[in-house]
Amino acid sequence: MVHYKSILLIASGGGHTGYIVGVAEKLRSKSSELTIDIVIPCGDLWSQTLLEKYADRILCVPKPRLPGENFVQLLRNIPSAIYYSLRRIKQYNIVVASGSNHSLAPALISMLKGSKLYVIESHDRFVTKGKTVALLSSIGGETVLHWDEQKKLYPRGHVFGPIVRQKKYESIDKGYILAIGGFEGNKKLYDILVETELENVVLQTGRVDPEIYRSKRPEWIVFRFDPDLDKWIAGAKVVIGHNSVTILEAAVTYRKPVVLLWNPKWKAAATKKDVEIFARKINGVFLDELSRDKLLDAIEKAIKNKPPQYMNGADKFAEYLIENIV
Repeated sequence: MVHYKSILLIASGGGHTGYIVGVAEKLRSKSSELTIDIVIPCGDLWSQTLLEKYADRILCVPKPRLPGENFVQLLRNIPSAIYYSLRRIKQYNIVVASGSNHSLAPALISMLKGSKLYVIESHDRFVTKGKTVALLSSIGGETVLHWDEQKKLYPRGHVFGPIVRQKKYESIDKGYILAIGGFEGNKKLYDILVETELENVVLQTGRVDPEIYRSKRPEWIVFRFDPDLDKWIAGAKVVIGHNSVTILEAAVTYRKPVVLLWNPKWKAAATKKDVEIFARKINGVFLDELSRDKLLDAIEKAIKNKPPQYMNGADKFAEYLIENIV
């Protein structure tokens, strides 16, 4: 039995962690009475660094399947995730899951222990459902949505607006093109950019070797990762990347023109149609095939687009949680 106001937030890494950071910072700013525990994937130092300032406790549960792994590996690792969840997850007033297979075990165990579950669908789902979100919503979890159009997938879902983090910097135009590759990087994008005449470019390369591009274009700023990526987004003229939470925040939080790239290799992610609709929601330019001319044309079109203006859904969602905690 829970005798105090407690919330468990399940941050499942990558963009899923981004949603939880947005919710956690709003919860902390609105209430000093809450006990907030946060679950992260074991070994995910990035999520821990972002979230530890908001948490009373950081708990870890193994992630059953990593990007690129198959369904057999998921089945093999699920028992470990369930074991750690049974040991570490208690009953909470409210549990918020951020999607991905990592959320599954702690969310299910929390429901079995009597917690009220909310699960956040991805911002880029319009015609297909995320597997974990679909499963959890089918057994009693309430779905948290970013857009009205997502009600077609979840008629009983709650629409709060795009759930993003607070702005860290004022948005200004310093004239550079920011290309974001995320954790894996996007070598094809960088190879095309480096052959253009663009002089003011910032590349975030992830696992792709940055030295190739530093040597070819020494006037560019090139790095693998920066924990303070917000400062680069805040100063960009245009942001290029895939349909990630980072691109969502570039458009919504910093109101930057964006070019969205389609990656057909991500079979477990949103479909091409999903991403096309997402691009329209943030007034971005959708690019489903990369070439030098198409990329330069997309950048020019994006610059002419008026950035969208949305209220931060994390703020409204946090208020809803506080009002409905029992």
